Order: sequence, then C-alpha cells, then structure tokens
Amino acid sequence: MTNENDTAQSYPRERRAEASDGYSGGERRKLSYGVLFNCHGSALEVEEWLEDHCQGDHSLVLDGMDDEMTTTRLRIMFELETDKAGFISNFVKRK
Repeated sequence: MTNENDTAQSYPRERRAEASDGYSGGERRKLSYGVLFNCHGSALEVEEWLEDHCQGDHSLVLDGMDDEMTTTRLRIMFELETDKAGFISNFVKRK
C-alpha cells in the first residue's frame, strides 16, 4: 500500500540512460523515462505493480535508504513514457 509520504521525481533529461536487456549479440533496449520514488512500504509491491501494469520494458533498482531505514529510494526506468505516466498517476498518487 502506498503511503501519503511516498513521492516520485522525474529524472532530468540529462540523467536518462540506456540499459542492457540481457540479450546477447549487443542488442539493447532504451529505458528513456526515469522516476526516483521514495517508498515507505515494500519495494515488492512496486515491482508487482510494474509487472502487472507496464506495457513496455522497465527496471527497478534500489537507490538508497534514509538513516532511520523507513524510506527506500527506488530508481525506476521505463521504456514507454505512457508507463511512466501511468505509474505516477495510478500508483504514486493513489491513497
């Protein structure tokens, strides 16, 4: 469940990255749309939501925790801008 203190921040354009998709032969996919998400609940819940709702590829990486270990910072990259927008409007902003 999301918490009213959960927040998401879009990456600035210069921080967008290309990530390897694990295929051999040098094939790559672009994950061009990023969000930094401060989560007060389980990262597993975020991962499951992404799996159930994203149409394109995505990645989720643990980016850090606060000193009290109550807030987890997640770096989430999306292939599709619509998946990023859907995550922000349907997961981050839900109560």
